[in-house]
Amino acid sequence: MKLKHLTPIAMSCLLLNACTAEAGNPAQNVGAPESENLEETTAASPETLVTEPATPAVDFKIVPEGMTIETRFVCTDADWERPYTDDYSKWLLNLKLFPDEHETTDYEGITKPKSSKIYVGVVDMDLIGAFGKNGKERPADLQQCADACMRLWAEYLWNNKMYEKIHFKNSGGSDFSYAKWAEGYRMHLANNRVTWSKDAAPDYSYTNFRKYMSTVFMYCGTLSMSRELKSVRWQDIKPGDMLIFGGSPGHVVTIMDVMRNKKTSELRAMFSQSYMPAQETEILAYWNNNYSPWYDINIDTYSTVETPQWYFELEHGSKFVRWADR
Repeated sequence: MKLKHLTPIAMSCLLLNACTAEAGNPAQNVGAPESENLEETTAASPETLVTEPATPAVDFKIVPEGMTIETRFVCTDADWERPYTDDYSKWLLNLKLFPDEHETTDYEGITKPKSSKIYVGVVDMDLIGAFGKNGKERPADLQQCADACMRLWAEYLWNNKMYEKIHFKNSGGSDFSYAKWAEGYRMHLANNRVTWSKDAAPDYSYTNFRKYMSTVFMYCGTLSMSRELKSVRWQDIKPGDMLIFGGSPGHVVTIMDVMRNKKTSELRAMFSQSYMPAQETEILAYWNNNYSPWYDINIDTYSTVETPQWYFELEHGSKFVRWADR
């Protein structure tokens, strides 16, 4: 476990309380799914992560009545603008949010209090669970950090019927193709390699898409994502890109929005995450900016991005990445 990647507050709590995480996914080994729980680590309880802001708030306001990212988190400074208008960026901006008072809920129905100051909003998207032999879905500890990132990208592609672009690789490099899955083919793993056989009728329904994603969640994670995704310069980030540290443990967050200063070219980014145990996707608060959702991105000066439950050190393996098919 690489404790240096925890926030200092989370690290101290971990050492004092000797917190451990229960593995919800199968253990990672040859021929077994890549465990997301092995890739993340237990941080402090949300209540212990409250800290005081060090700098003034940026020029923004939270509009509680706004039900999307674009309408709830409003920048009031005319010098800042959104430089990207591609379809995925716009799709993320228009994602529906839960009402402002909603608190993050995990797969067991346990809430993560908003008073923790970890997040400022929650994406209105349920958790995908596990499917039994009877075809019924049940809550399961599956949709953690990497899974939430894959879920956003896959939901966008599925909604736009870009089925061929929905595919993810496991740590062995095998490709999990949704197009094949929807045509009735099923994956069989041996020695961490995938073979396919035609075991079902074609089915492009949303229920079958959820079954596919549930399988992906079991076998793919931050380690496999970090190998599959292409790196991008911090100056070129846009909504839908990710900030990742791939490992065991590891963590990854999605960039939901980007603002650029028209005069200075400074960048600010908004991040979302899921965590462990599997929980709803939350919009992260930045403690150093009066708990706003806007993180100042200037890697030339500061090589670390400090999210509430993970420090991403750009000089020690963390990187900005993008889906290869984007």
